[in-house]
Amino acid sequence: MAGEGLHLSYEFIIDTGIILRYLREIRKAADLLDFLEHIGKITVSTITYMEILVGCQPHEEESTRLLFDRLPQHYINQEIAEKASSLIKKYQDIFGKDNPRQYPDAIIAATTWQQKAVLVSLNKKHFDSTLIDEFTIKTIDQQSEDWIKQLKL
Repeated sequence: MAGEGLHLSYEFIIDTGIILRYLREIRKAADLLDFLEHIGKITVSTITYMEILVGCQPHEEESTRLLFDRLPQHYINQEIAEKASSLIKKYQDIFGKDNPRQYPDAIIAATTWQQKAVLVSLNKKHFDSTLIDEFTIKTIDQQSEDWIKQLKL
């Protein structure tokens, strides 16, 4: 069984790119989510839900809502807003203080920080450029054959 011998102590916040690929029936995304579910709890930020809905085709809306009905979501609160602001100011090269298009990533990151969770993302270019001290990020190269091996938990 995947994850055998590991303790169910992890909370994983899944970034938008992985959820999008899962909804588009990319096998590697489904395998990754199955694995993570065996070793911990998978959750998302409400920002991920918003980002997915914005890019949703009409024929994808029902399956999207069904998935998000099953996934616990973290809602934005004052603490997350403050943490996101702090991350934007401290890591301007990642979250772009002058680029509001990066703010959703900062909110997802702040949610991860607040929850003391592990962020799982396909955004290697974005997150591998700088060490972030506040929380753990596991990035995955989406071109890789095996996304699970890249986690190194």
